[in-house]
This record gives sequence, C-alpha cells and structure tokens, in this order.
Amino acid sequence: MKSYSMWMLEYSHCLEHPVGCIFYGTWDGSTRMFAYSYVYLEGNGHKILVDVGHDNRGSNRAFNDVNNIVDFQAPDVVLAKLGVSPEEIDTVILTHAHYDHAGAVRYFPNATFYLQRIELESSRWALDNADLYESIIGALDPQDVRLLEDMAEQGRLKLLDGPVENLYPGLHIRTALDTHTMGGQYVVVEDGDENWVVTGDALYSYENAEGIGGSGTPVNIGFGGGSGWRGLQIIDEMSRTAGDTDRLVIVHESATFQRHPSRQYDDRLSVAELLLAPGEPSRITPSRK
Repeated sequence: MKSYSMWMLEYSHCLEHPVGCIFYGTWDGSTRMFAYSYVYLEGNGHKILVDVGHDNRGSNRAFNDVNNIVDFQAPDVVLAKLGVSPEEIDTVILTHAHYDHAGAVRYFPNATFYLQRIELESSRWALDNADLYESIIGALDPQDVRLLEDMAEQGRLKLLDGPVENLYPGLHIRTALDTHTMGGQYVVVEDGDENWVVTGDALYSYENAEGIGGSGTPVNIGFGGGSGWRGLQIIDEMSRTAGDTDRLVIVHESATFQRHPSRQYDDRLSVAELLLAPGEPSRITPSRK
C-alpha cells in the first residue's frame, strides 16, 4: 500500500563541483553539476521534510559563496511549487548537521525536529577542538550548531539514540554513524513491497552505489569525516534496502531529474516527483523522464 507521496526539491546548485569531493580518490580536476536539495513527504496526516537546506539570510551565506552555489531560493519559494508553506511542515528529519542540510531550521516554526544525539555532540566537540578537526568541519556553521543546541533545550529538537522504526507508519529512521559525519542518519519509506531510501550525504551520486560509469564497484564519497570502510558498508546497506538504485533519493544528485518525472522551473531549479499515494494528483507537469 502506498502511504506517502514524495518529491525531491532543488533549492540551489553548484555548476562546477569538484568530482574529487564526490568520489574518493578521483582528484583529477574535473567537475560536474551538483544539486542542493531536500525531500518533502506527505501522508498519514503529516507533512514532513528530510533536511531543510541552508539559509542565505545569515551566516550560511558565506558557506554558499565560498562553494560557488548559485540560483538559491528560500524554503518558502521552493515549497510553494508544491502548494505547501513552511508553516505547514510538522516534522523535519535532519540527516546531519551540515549547513546545507540544517541551516534553514528557522523557517519551520511549527515543526518537531529529529537528529541523532551523537551528531550534535560530535559537532560541538569538533568545533570546540577545531585546532585538530578543522580539515573535516568545513561544512559546519557554528551558529547552526548553537541554534540546534538551543532547540534541543527547548524540546523542539528530539535527540535520538539510534534507529527509530515507524516514526510514522511505514517511515523509519536508520543510522549512518561514522560515515560522512559521526552521527548521520537516513530515512526508509515503505511503498508496498518496495522501499525508498533518502540517503543523506552517505551518497552524493548514483555512481557511489553503481560504480563510476556503471562499473558495479561502489565507491565512497570524497568528502567525509568518518571511516571509508563504514561508508562503503552503509552504501551497500542502503542499496540492499532500496532494492533498486533508482529508489535511492540522493539530494546532491542532479541525475535524479533525468531518472524520474521532473519539472525545471523558471528559476532554473528542478522538482522530481518520486512517489504518489493513491488518489494524489501530480503536482508538476513532467518535462522529462
């Protein structure tokens, strides 16, 4: 039974992202398009985001600019393409604490947030010991981490100590510890007998799972602070859970918009329509599949 509808919403992109960041050991100077996106789910009485992107109104802007990210749109503009407002979101699952996944939490005043406790604690530890960890915390905005800590104290951010089965019926949180970050997590969405996996940054590309050029040999991401061994194990775990790499939802993968029904808007940003519950009409006019 299909219980959820799901879309991947691009909110900005880097036109020339180093391939060496995407695939471990491939620092050859080449670049490719790199999407910045988050995932919207609707079903079982909930409006859910997996990650929220970054916020160019504040300190995230410096991260945006140094990474040559262009065509940025804020969550209110992006969600409006589906007829949704930030105030309607009741649940946000943060895969990790990097600025481009957790920076825009301010836009969602009515949401309950979920993050692994070890992700927040290790992020604080790394920032407080930046003399040692500076080389792997380039995507951590100290102001984001401080805000997440405040939200946890207020009870708006729920800190998890491991996987959660059926956060809502057919929607599960699994851990990806010691991979891209120390406390990463990902989301499994049931669709009848099949699963979709929202990967977070354990993968940047379908080719991390399928092999470069479809070689069949998985390759870890190039930008990670944890174990390469563990990263490959998680890629394999996610691939087996999904059963088909087309059901891996990889928010930095621009090829998503070629593999699934999608629409590119006048702002040069795309929305992929991944899953529709029974009776749910399309909210895009597919421009390609």
